[in-house]
Amino acid sequence: MSLRRRVLPAIHNGVSQQPPILRSSDQTEDELNTWAIMAEGIGKRPPTEHLAVLSGVNLTNSFVHHINRDTTERYIVVITQTGIRVFDHLTGAEKTVNAPGGYGYLTGGKFRAVTVADYTFIVNTTKLCQLATAGSDVTYDPDYFRWLNSRPVNTAGDLAYDAVWGGAVGGAPLQYNPNLSAGSYAGELASIEKLPETAANGTMYKIIGSAETGFSSYYVRRNGAVWDETVANGLRNAIDATTMPHALVREPNGTFTFAPFSWANRTVGDEDSNPPPSFIGRNINDVFFYQNRMGFLVDENVVLSCAGDFGNYWRNTVVDYVASDIIDVAVTTSNVAILNYALAFNNGIMAFADQTQFSITNSEEGLTPESIAIRPVTSYQVNTNVRPVTMGTEVYYCGNQSDNSVVWEYTRQDDSDTLASAEVTAHCPKYLPSGLTKMIGATNHKAVFALTGGSTVYVYQYYWDGNEKIVSAWRKWDMGDTVVGAEFIDGYLYLLITRLGTLHLERLSLQPTAKPTEQDNQVYLDRRVKLTGVYNSGTNRTTYTFPYVPNQSRVRLVRSKTHPTAPGSLVNPATYQWTSAQVLTVLGQEPVDVTVGESYTMRFQFSRQFPLDYQGRPVSTGRLQLRTFTIYYSNTGFFRTEVKPYGSAAPANVEEVVPAKMSNFTGKVVGANDLTLNKPSFQTGSYSFQVYGDAAQCEIAVSNDTHVASTLVSAEWEGFYYSRAN
Repeated sequence: MSLRRRVLPAIHNGVSQQPPILRSSDQTEDELNTWAIMAEGIGKRPPTEHLAVLSGVNLTNSFVHHINRDTTERYIVVITQTGIRVFDHLTGAEKTVNAPGGYGYLTGGKFRAVTVADYTFIVNTTKLCQLATAGSDVTYDPDYFRWLNSRPVNTAGDLAYDAVWGGAVGGAPLQYNPNLSAGSYAGELASIEKLPETAANGTMYKIIGSAETGFSSYYVRRNGAVWDETVANGLRNAIDATTMPHALVREPNGTFTFAPFSWANRTVGDEDSNPPPSFIGRNINDVFFYQNRMGFLVDENVVLSCAGDFGNYWRNTVVDYVASDIIDVAVTTSNVAILNYALAFNNGIMAFADQTQFSITNSEEGLTPESIAIRPVTSYQVNTNVRPVTMGTEVYYCGNQSDNSVVWEYTRQDDSDTLASAEVTAHCPKYLPSGLTKMIGATNHKAVFALTGGSTVYVYQYYWDGNEKIVSAWRKWDMGDTVVGAEFIDGYLYLLITRLGTLHLERLSLQPTAKPTEQDNQVYLDRRVKLTGVYNSGTNRTTYTFPYVPNQSRVRLVRSKTHPTAPGSLVNPATYQWTSAQVLTVLGQEPVDVTVGESYTMRFQFSRQFPLDYQGRPVSTGRLQLRTFTIYYSNTGFFRTEVKPYGSAAPANVEEVVPAKMSNFTGKVVGANDLTLNKPSFQTGSYSFQVYGDAAQCEIAVSNDTHVASTLVSAEWEGFYYSRAN
């Protein structure tokens, strides 16, 4: 028998489902509602802050899109098959949405969306894109059609400038100019030099292809003293805007307009020299922007608009190939590869099919029809319902495997062109359930959040030290109710949560220094909000009215920092009385302002511990009888230790620890109720507790269900080791 000691210098690397002997010392058996900060340690996850109740929103079969216009304007767009609703991201206030052309385009749809400036392009992936009937190209579109360039035209068809954004000159719409009516076709000529000098206006000729034009024929039309390149007569040159992506436009007065977009007509060539883009007769699967072009994914094709002309998907001339012209290319693979998502990554585009992933790149001169290159890079079966996310130099995407989800990380190594794809769930293959609904990236905090369609959110945190990843941690959060949507904006994770059948907008701050304005420290209560109380001297009770229907059993009230005797302390829950679902009274004259919310539990369970041999390898033979465990903590107001010496079937030995009060006691147990009486104090130090159990079966955990912080930095243990060899 020998006394052994082992230090766990860090405990922030998340949950591992490997056999305990294979885990690193900083991995754990299980975690709930934890959040790690490299410079501090691991502690309780940030609380959510209540922002608004979004009344009357039914998210069944709906699509949620977030608009991050600028630092002062962010919006939530809820798209259903019958309409669109827009809400302010900070206040929840609903915005007016006008639909002069109706919502017919949304019928029966599954949706994709992308925002550029004040325009959000919405794609119904079930709609077949079509050409309009012949002759539709010679008239203006209806005047409510929109055009991204926002350059009004006058009644003569010339571009004009209007100082009022979105206005039009002479009542003309914001759209592309229509084609001229059919010209008078006079026949074919061998070259442009053969054109007659006395031809009347509107006379058309077809110039037969030659070596100078790459044997491409083209059409010209007399226009005054010059001949302009034109389009052949009798063709369907207009794109039917009612079958194409529509635009949701943020207007100058703060309202929104949902309307068809004005798409350019074919203005030169014919069906052979200037064929329709490949999305005609097909469904558009995704929409994106890249290098000043708007792109569509259509079956196996990537279609990009003319450079700087987002509504033009035709060649501007058939006499020559112009670098700014439309790009329409197919992926190269032996398998069928229907493209579902595209996103910009590492000076190129990543395109995702259900079984193959592609890299789309271009030359240093820019993106042109000649420079674009597509090649497959990985071949994983992905979850086509979840859009991949970019995180700096990484892309994360997920797939289903049996009853679980797997997440891959595709990255470019620093200072090289080496590309690598790794499975970041390899050490916890059964941790994430199958059927993830969304992934959200928080680049500044090196975290990815995976929604499950329920109350659980899985969190992946990582950290690179050069080309070495030193943190690859999974943990889970329980938000109490179903999380139906989320978005990360400016340090906040915004959440759409369905509570008691009502949609709530909440957010949590990932900033380490975040705290309510009325408090000196962070208050770890979900659905947090500041309330103003009303005191009734007759009943000697103070009344607080909630802006939502809370879970009464979990509600806690925390006095503000201005309280004269107990700032930041808890109003005793034993005095709470509910007079209605949203009205709470407490005994006595409590402060006017309090921070209220619902408690939630953080829990952190250590892995099984092993002694080490002289080479630092875990030893599995013999018996390790743990004696004591020591927790090192920082800026901590409370935590609870839970020890089950004889395994999960036995009752736990629980010790509640208030570090600030430890010096007042010789024993180890300090009542948490002390937090209701005085100002919370946050201390840094260590705490040792007894285990006296076989390391092979005992369970050791730390938890915290109060409103104050607990940050665990490291741990160590002592125990008696009995070697079989001895």
